[in-house]
Amino acid sequence: MVSGKYSAVSGALTRELAMNNIASNLANVNTNGFKKDRIGFSALLSGAKQARETKGINYARTRTIETDFGQGGMQTTDRALDVAIDGPGFFKVRKGNEIFYTRAGHLNLDSNGTLLTEEGHLVLGAGNAPLQLDTSQGKDIVIAESGAISVNGVQSGGALQVFTIPEQSELTKVGHALYKLERGGDQPAVGFRVIQGNLETSNVNMMEEMTSMIAAQRAFEAHTKVLESYSKIGDKQDELGSIS
Repeated sequence: MVSGKYSAVSGALTRELAMNNIASNLANVNTNGFKKDRIGFSALLSGAKQARETKGINYARTRTIETDFGQGGMQTTDRALDVAIDGPGFFKVRKGNEIFYTRAGHLNLDSNGTLLTEEGHLVLGAGNAPLQLDTSQGKDIVIAESGAISVNGVQSGGALQVFTIPEQSELTKVGHALYKLERGGDQPAVGFRVIQGNLETSNVNMMEEMTSMIAAQRAFEAHTKVLESYSKIGDKQDELGSIS
């Protein structure tokens, strides 16, 4: 009976993790550039070992927690410094002495013409140099699909660079749609378009997440009911006492 109780506990814990993950996705449904996480579970024991050693009882465990980097939708803003990546890749930004990657493209200019993210991080171009635009003669900014930037018809400040990460599993979320690359490097992206006047929306599908939440909640309740049943059986055993 104890093994069955542990099995129910492991099932309840994994469903709780699933609900927490779904809740995090739903909380960021309106976060530009956000990428949803997917959590995977597996059985601790193989089928043969389960049948041979535990009489059919098995245990659940977390197998993977992975970010789905699939394309989000496009939201038109018609704002010159709103940009979205259509296709693979990330913008590279610097916060202090650290490098991060993002697909959130709500950008701003400071008083010196330096291009910044919404949180104030430096947007980097070629050679990891901050992008600085010459806006002394005006601020008619045009960003081409290649990322090239022109101000008042004159190319200025280089281009928005888009990078791909060969090992995306090495990217860790650090908040505000930013990712830190733990190991490895980046490379220039191909097959992308930079779309000016648009923002990439979160790739979270609210209806899909709500359906998954309901399923996880029902599974969690089923496991807790099993635990309640074991508790009642244990109480009855205590009432009967032991046979010497």
